[in-house]
Amino acid sequence: MIKQKKKKDYFVRKFSLSRQILADYNDVAATFPRVRGQLEYDITNAKRRIEEIKKIDKYDVSYTAWIAKCISRAVKEDLRFNSYRKGRKIIVFKTVDISIIVEITTKEGKKVPFNYVIRDVENKSVKEITEEIRAVQKRKIEETEQLTRDSSSNFSSLYLLIPRFIRKMVIKSILKNPFKLRKLIGTVGITSLGMFVQNFAGWAIPFADKTLNVAVGGMKNSVELVEGELKEKTLLCVTFLVDHNLIDGAPIARFVARVGNLMKDASFLEDINKP
Repeated sequence: MIKQKKKKDYFVRKFSLSRQILADYNDVAATFPRVRGQLEYDITNAKRRIEEIKKIDKYDVSYTAWIAKCISRAVKEDLRFNSYRKGRKIIVFKTVDISIIVEITTKEGKKVPFNYVIRDVENKSVKEITEEIRAVQKRKIEETEQLTRDSSSNFSSLYLLIPRFIRKMVIKSILKNPFKLRKLIGTVGITSLGMFVQNFAGWAIPFADKTLNVAVGGMKNSVELVEGELKEKTLLCVTFLVDHNLIDGAPIARFVARVGNLMKDASFLEDINKP
């Protein structure tokens, strides 16, 4: 009897340079202690206003841009959330630089996540931030530029030749340098799953690489009893990770409440051209 060769029921993919860097980075970031809060914010008025702008002004406001603007205002009012620790000192930055994850297409047609930093957010309007995000989404990059910003093959070859424990030591040193961190990943991080998946409710947990990391999950509909009447409202699921070594519980509670009030009041949407 002739033995038939067994067919493979799997296929092999390359673990790319970008994935390797991300794996090293995540291993280090996951060791940082953070306090976590998961909240539901009432954005009923904001959603209504954004829909009005789309219908009347024919302009599609980015929810991520609006959320970044609200968070930047709260951070500007308490710059402890805009700081990094450096040994026995705390470096507090005066301008708010928010990093977001944008899905863009490589020159080969593959969609990849791309870390982009919106600089000086507190002095930009929601429309300006929206336009900035839209411009990034239209970029075409080499896949190696996804994390490294370097498309050269020399970088790829060199990085993979370095032992992993040394690579992680280098990443750890970068994560402890406030000025390098600000240049690479800003001062505040926002991960918005709503940019990639629509119509789902739930929370996401961000990585703890900054003093303040925010993960925006999905929206969900709810009802509230107001003066004997049931009223519908839209809730946004948001997770905060904060470095408790730098900021105490009471300021954190006031901060998340401030963000909630800004969102509930649909702040910065009455005139989206105003900073």
